[in-house]
Order: sequence, then C-alpha cells, then structure tokens
Amino acid sequence: MAQQDPSDARYRTFLAAIQRRVCTVCMDQKDDGSCGLRGRTCAIEQHLPGVVEAVSAIDSDHMDDYVAALESQVCGHCTQPDTSGHCALREKGDCALHAYLFLVVEAIQDVREAEGRAPLQASAP
Repeated sequence: MAQQDPSDARYRTFLAAIQRRVCTVCMDQKDDGSCGLRGRTCAIEQHLPGVVEAVSAIDSDHMDDYVAALESQVCGHCTQPDTSGHCALREKGDCALHAYLFLVVEAIQDVREAEGRAPLQASAP
C-alpha cells in the first residue's frame, strides 16, 4: 500500500467525522477537550489513509473482518509492533485505532454514505 498524506483533502472529512466520535470519548482527552497524548501521534491520525482505505474495502457485520483488514494493511506499517507482530500499545489498550475501532468504522461508513459512495469492495469489477 502506497503511503498517502493524511492531510490530503479527501481524508479531512473522514478525520473530522472520526474525531467527533472518538476524541470525545477518548481516555487521552484533556479536560479542555484537546488531545493529551505525549511523545507520539494518535494511531488513527498517523495511519488515516490506510485506515480509511482498509475499512472502506470491507462490507461486513462482523468486527473481526475489520480487525483482520487493519492488522494486515495498517499495523504492518506501524512502528509499534515488534518483529513478531506483538504490539504492547494494542495489548494495553493504548492504541486508539484498536480501542475505538467500532467508532472509527461507524464514522467512515457514515461519511461514505453521506457522499453516496458504497464500500470500495462493491465497486470492484
């Protein structure tokens, strides 16, 4: 998967929708509503293009399908897992992408629906 710029205009709508759902309930949020992460970027924002593309390619009622897609398409590009694929952040619940995956999926689906776009998988020949 080619690395894409998360500030690209086509991802801004997705990021805004995700932030409305996730950041408001995130355990790392400061009292003033700003992000309280220190020393690293939120996994959702860091991997936004890959997250949007992976989630958009799935049309399933089972979260396991989204988890599998993210682990194969996004986690492999993350610097957090060790060489055996063990991710301490994910296991401690400190990876926002995994901790709030259900909300991330809902936000991406809502944006795609509002834009009148079906999941990418459905448009493949």
